[in-house]
Amino acid sequence: MSSETLAGRKILLTGGTQGIGYALLELLLRSNCTVYVLARNTDPLSRLVEQYPGHVIPLAADVADAEQLKAALEDVAEIDTLILNAGTCEYIQASHFDSKSFARVLGVNLQGNANILEFTIPKLLESQRGPHIVGISSLVTELALPRSEAYGASKAGFEYLLSSLRADLYRYGVDVTIVQPGFVETPLTDRNDFEMPFIMKADEAARHVLKAITQRRYTYRFPWQLALTMRIAAKFPVPMILKFVQKMAPKHEQ
Repeated sequence: MSSETLAGRKILLTGGTQGIGYALLELLLRSNCTVYVLARNTDPLSRLVEQYPGHVIPLAADVADAEQLKAALEDVAEIDTLILNAGTCEYIQASHFDSKSFARVLGVNLQGNANILEFTIPKLLESQRGPHIVGISSLVTELALPRSEAYGASKAGFEYLLSSLRADLYRYGVDVTIVQPGFVETPLTDRNDFEMPFIMKADEAARHVLKAITQRRYTYRFPWQLALTMRIAAKFPVPMILKFVQKMAPKHEQ
């Protein structure tokens, strides 16, 4: 599948108002797609609504609120592609483990995506244009990192969810792509207080995601340098892994 064949596709994108999602939205619109953009705050889309009339349709809802989602998606008649990009991150301080913080992250990154799938899988199954589910995960699932208990667990669960759906929906002609980015300059990573190797701009990351979509990859990891480093490091003995990941741990917990 090439990028030219995206023209005319009807796409539902979550988290499309900032970061990778917003950059990806612009690429999809340039490819002449119609994109439903689901977000809690749709105000940032006003410029694109004017620039691409009829091709970007904002849908205001919180993915963690199933009732809001149901109401927002009622008017979406059909979609060919679902891009699950919405996500959040809260770092856990292990010595003062906060289960409420853990629940908030899973509520968006895992349960929130499950909420969307409940209402969109029936629409995808009706598509005659090669239905496609794309999940934006993270390279964090390759190697357990400090303070990432909630974020990493949510993304690992998300990937298992998508992998199981791939096995179940294959018979219906639904493709499932899992995208694992590394560090990308977004409002979420702006809060990070540690070195982020191979960090890239959101527009560059969006081009990688678009490639994964158009090629219908099963899994797509980038940047390859970080993906390879983390995959190799994960094979080390546990004592070596602990020394490696401590570089990302806070010097002192408050």
